[in-house]
Amino acid sequence: MRLANIHDAPAISRLSLRVVRRWIVPEQPAVAVMALEEGLRPSVIRQKIRAGQRFHLAFVDDTLAAVAAVRDDSHVFQLFVGTRYQGQGIARKLWDRLRRDCVRRAGTRVFTLNAAPGAVPVYLHMGFVLDHRPARARSKIVSVPMRYRVDEPA
Repeated sequence: MRLANIHDAPAISRLSLRVVRRWIVPEQPAVAVMALEEGLRPSVIRQKIRAGQRFHLAFVDDTLAAVAAVRDDSHVFQLFVGTRYQGQGIARKLWDRLRRDCVRRAGTRVFTLNAAPGAVPVYLHMGFVLDHRPARARSKIVSVPMRYRVDEPA
């Protein structure tokens, strides 16, 4: 596992688009699909990396298997595992790495994310809870707001 750099953007984009098209797009209205795919273009990912958003990468052998990304050391905006690598504990390991990094860097105690409806059980298993607070902004993308509270040092 390692942090991404701008040269990783094309590989992050390819993996993310494959996962999104397979698992997330079927639950989304057309306007949301356009927004999702736009945000996964290599140029947009490079821009996010340059802006300080952190992309953590997991590899199996030399193949990119998963990506987890966070902004402001507290909002997880991507956690995608390639379909062939799902069910192997990679998401948990990547989440643990991202969480520890944010706690170390910024003292983060609460994380948020907007889960694809089909991914909610995975996030519940990792300790997230549904976030019903009205202050959470909603977008055109169908998602389930969730949060995670750090109870102990990671």
